[in-house]
Amino acid sequence: MGGMLVMAVLGLVMAEPEPDPTTEAAAPATEAPVTEPASPATEAVPLRPPRVLEPRRIVPRNRRPHGRSISRFTTRPPLVRPALRVAPGFSARPTGRPYAAFGFDALASVMLGLHGGYRQWGLAPELGYSLRTPRLDHRLLAGMGLVYGINAESWTVGWLPRVVLQPETGALALGVRNGLWYDFAENGFSVELSHQWLVLGGAPVHELQVTLGLDVAMLLFVVTDARMAWL
Repeated sequence: MGGMLVMAVLGLVMAEPEPDPTTEAAAPATEAPVTEPASPATEAVPLRPPRVLEPRRIVPRNRRPHGRSISRFTTRPPLVRPALRVAPGFSARPTGRPYAAFGFDALASVMLGLHGGYRQWGLAPELGYSLRTPRLDHRLLAGMGLVYGINAESWTVGWLPRVVLQPETGALALGVRNGLWYDFAENGFSVELSHQWLVLGGAPVHELQVTLGLDVAMLLFVVTDARMAWL
């Protein structure tokens, strides 16, 4: 009888407990959740790199005619370029009674090309007036120069010989002025270095002069937007 009790107790201890339905319902599910397939509208679209446009090459303006640009064998005809220069400056006498003076020149000229081409040789007849201080010397100028370049889009250089007349009390002073003239491109400014020989009061007088000029004619053409035939 005692053995049967022992066996019954061991059977109860070793028997597996029955599952509790309440605990099974509370336990979390271990299965993977079911996912719905993504619609085509919500699919991620791959980003394309931005399109990079190459910079447009700017071609510089070139107004030179075709062919040999500095020879006479081009399509540009002989040019005619008027000029009206106002040129303040200084003069000095290296001999005799030396002195330095302020001066002002007003010169009207026309440059006439002798041949076609981008840069041209030409003649420049010129008339002008010159004033020198402190004695207020009034002088008249007339000459015929030789120039090279002529067109306003490039530099122009010239040799300008002139006859000088200076009225004096009861006499007339006569002389010659030779100048080297350089005109800058497209802005109307120029500079001139000249030597003047003048017979004044029966004695020769030498003067060295430096002037800075402005072409008023070119300035008027630009302001009025006129067509300049020498460009």
